Amino acid sequence: MPLDSLESTLVHEMSDLLSAETQFARALQQVAKAADSEPVKQMAQEHHAETLQQIETLKQAFSVVGQKPERVTCKAAQGLVEENSSTLKEEKPKGAFKDIALVGGCLRVEHYEIAGYTAAIAVARALGQREVVQLLTQILKQEQATAKKLEAAAPPLLQAAKGNESISAQPASKSGGAKKSGAAAKTGGAKSAAKGGAKKATK
Repeated sequence: MPLDSLESTLVHEMSDLLSAETQFARALQQVAKAADSEPVKQMAQEHHAETLQQIETLKQAFSVVGQKPERVTCKAAQGLVEENSSTLKEEKPKGAFKDIALVGGCLRVEHYEIAGYTAAIAVARALGQREVVQLLTQILKQEQATAKKLEAAAPPLLQAAKGNESISAQPASKSGGAKKSGAAAKTGGAKSAAKGGAKKATK
């Protein structure tokens, strides 16, 4: 459908969002499986169920305007999902570091969706499609609430990651100190022996 009217623009925007939500619903299942933190796992499971409902709400919006969704693939959503997946596969973060990566990826998704729904709502409002505005605003508020939950989940994970860094650094520091002490002792012993030998030779 050519984008030559506000009506076609609205249909395209909502079709793009429907494609995005469908992709994100599948991705959230993977996030729930991969997460180590119970709060992150639970958050992904809850938002997965919410996303499925959002898909139905979008379909309802299409019924209101009397149009069918376009067969489009949201490339931006596809890119976000692939980026998050490749980070886990290539970098292989563990524990809190993995959950930080998952939360960061999900937060990027939420901000993309917030931008998308904000744009679609503006078009629907310009068309006087009050019911569509209400339906899309309902989803927008859910996405904004999810973004806040993700932001709240980050500090404990960052603190845990910081603690892990301190723990992993301590043995190396102690080991390094022991090696230096041992080396110093050996050096000191060697010097003492050398001095003792020199005194005997002089006598």
